[in-house]
Amino acid sequence: MKSIWIWTLSLPAALLVWWVSTGDRREAAAHEVPEAAQASAGPAQVDRANEFDGSPGDLSTIRTDLVATPSRLQVRAPLGSQPTAVLTLESPQSVAFLQARPTTGALEQGPTITRIDDRNFRVQVRVAGGLAAGTHVGYVELKTCLDEACLSEIQRGTLYVPFEVAIEDPTDIALGEWETFQRDAAHSGYVPATFQPRSFAYKWEWQRQAPAGFQNTINTVATAPGLVFVSDGGGGNLALRALRENDGGLAWQQTFQDYPALNPPAAANGKVYITTTGHQQTFMWAFHAGTGVPVFQNTFAAQWPRVLAPTIRNGRVYTNGGYYGGGVYAYNDTTGDLQWSMFSGDDDMSTPAVDESRVYYYDGYALVTYDTATGLKLSSTSDPYDPDWGYSLNSAPMLGRADSVTTFSGGNYGTRPLINFSVAGNAVRWRSLRNYITHPATAKGIVYAGSNAPKSFDAIDEATGQILWSWVPQPSDVSFSRNVVVTDNLAFVSTNRAVYAIDLATRQPVWSYPVPGTLAISGGGTLYIVEGASEQTGRLIAIALK
Repeated sequence: MKSIWIWTLSLPAALLVWWVSTGDRREAAAHEVPEAAQASAGPAQVDRANEFDGSPGDLSTIRTDLVATPSRLQVRAPLGSQPTAVLTLESPQSVAFLQARPTTGALEQGPTITRIDDRNFRVQVRVAGGLAAGTHVGYVELKTCLDEACLSEIQRGTLYVPFEVAIEDPTDIALGEWETFQRDAAHSGYVPATFQPRSFAYKWEWQRQAPAGFQNTINTVATAPGLVFVSDGGGGNLALRALRENDGGLAWQQTFQDYPALNPPAAANGKVYITTTGHQQTFMWAFHAGTGVPVFQNTFAAQWPRVLAPTIRNGRVYTNGGYYGGGVYAYNDTTGDLQWSMFSGDDDMSTPAVDESRVYYYDGYALVTYDTATGLKLSSTSDPYDPDWGYSLNSAPMLGRADSVTTFSGGNYGTRPLINFSVAGNAVRWRSLRNYITHPATAKGIVYAGSNAPKSFDAIDEATGQILWSWVPQPSDVSFSRNVVVTDNLAFVSTNRAVYAIDLATRQPVWSYPVPGTLAISGGGTLYIVEGASEQTGRLIAIALK
């Protein structure tokens, strides 16, 4: 079904309309409908009283030649706001008069009607004031007539467009933000919320324009209330940008001239953290989330690495680093003072996981833990499977249930099994038989990951490593890519051609969007897709989930 969603954050503000699957729509110079118009040659007519004064009744019995775009109106707004929505109406024949009327009080009476040409109209409706939080439904009755009073209707010239108005109380919308790699310091990829796929709607998109000769890429994103933070990958004039969540407009940006690499951002406690890496230009930076004003800058050692987003927890911000080997640096998250650094293994493209007392770092050979306050090495649990070594890990440890740490076994991206550690037992619980490509997510004792050998999206028992169930996409979806995000009722995963939402109860897709990419969900209920399966395009797409 063709649909449209309207999303507003505050008034007065520009109201943005995003179209989803509306197909082609006519663009023409519009003028107001005249008070009187001459009927064109002889359309069929029917003289009858309005049959639907109130509830329209059984709409399956209504036969019509009219076509509305969209065929269903969906409007979302915060409590107390009154956004508008627009639809266009097309008739197969010339129309003298059009009458529009909402059938319930959720929309104001007297919609604005604008004639596009003799067969097409634009109708604007407005949400009524004083609506309580919740969902309000009804129809917009559209009636074509031969006279202004609409006593003589055109045969098959009445259409009822269903509408749904969702009024949301902002105090009820608190999901927590996407702070770092795979959302939180546990890198769980879990968002504690239930989403209804029929409510999903395109919001906006933003495109990086890289200088000529440079790769047009962006990194994974982080969010803060009302903002999403995007950093440039590749090369050129690199920048960190804060975009507004409601419309994708630029709130602020910081440029990094002549730095070899700018890595993914993290955000928490009113600040944005990001690293630059190279040889002598390797720094941890912090900026004020709302304004972009610099807060601190401090160094760490590295030899031309790439690293994942910093991890923030309990007053400290952590990053992967190291000059002759891999390791962890811990800074005060307000002053930027270095508190400790420890080194093990030889991997980059990682970030540690952190809980109340331990920092977890997989170095390519073992899971190592450190004391959060002092950096004292607390444990080292070897990966006994002699994993293939790879300089770039492209992953991070993932904390699930108590004393359960899951990560990739080894460093060769795309050809690695998952491995689960018990730190308390200083042992490996299990190692998966399959290799997995997507970075997993975990919730409620289940690990979710996509494999390309064979092609399968698997739900894995966190305690045993056994596959509980699987979903296999259509042959046109050749492979899985990027990361998994899981909520209380859905798992989001990308193939090479689309993003899917898999219902955890039916284990089947209930929604898809025809763009692949890396996923994140904000505290405001926006799904962000950094476009690209194997290669990024520099495009960021925002989808409203609530």
